Order: sequence, then C-alpha cells, then structure tokens
Amino acid sequence: MNYQLIEAELNSIATTPGIIACALVAVDTGMIYFSSSSQDQFVVMAEGARDYWALHHKNGQIFDGMGNLNNIFVQHERGILRVQLCGETMLLITLAKLGKTDWTQWPSITSNLHTLIKDAKNLR
Repeated sequence: MNYQLIEAELNSIATTPGIIACALVAVDTGMIYFSSSSQDQFVVMAEGARDYWALHHKNGQIFDGMGNLNNIFVQHERGILRVQLCGETMLLITLAKLGKTDWTQWPSITSNLHTLIKDAKNLR
C-alpha cells in the first residue's frame, strides 16, 4: 500500500471548503490509519464515529429493504460528521462546518482516495 499517496490524498480532501478534518479508520476496530488532524479531540471523535457504522450493521436487518448503506450523516449543533465506507475495510470519517460543504461534489472529491485504496488492495 502506498501510504504516502493515501495520506497526501486525505490531506488534500481536508482542504475542501468547509471541511475541518478527515480520518481513515478501520471498520472492525476503530483504529485510525491516517488523520488530517493531530488534535486529540478529533482523533477520539473519529474513533467513536466508527460506532455509528457498527450500530447500523448490528441492526442492519431493520434497514435491509433500503439497500446498502452508503453514508451516515450526523448533524450536531456546531458541525456535521460524515461516515462512509472507503474500500472494504476502512471508513472515511469527515468533520465539517454546518452549511459550508457542497456534498453534491463529494463523490468526485473523494474518488481518487477510493481508487488509491482499491488499487492498494489489488496489489496484495
């Protein structure tokens, strides 16, 4: 896996207008692989955000009729937390300012990161 390219791409995503920080987190453990922020508060938040994903899968049968889960948005008073699958074993956790990010552009903004992670898996 080319860690430097993945980390550089994550840091590039974090410069998107309205984005505060991003992290790549293990789906199964919540361990952080990369973070665009060194602030302890965000690191703990990113680890905890993985629990939103785990909770959905714990109760997944309830939601089966809606299809596969793509994203989880959690809106707080002062920000938005977005949790999305990135590859098969990682989650992209993103913290953003309210109303400051154009989420319609997010798939194109994150597509290179998804490709890097997919390609890294195929090289194993």
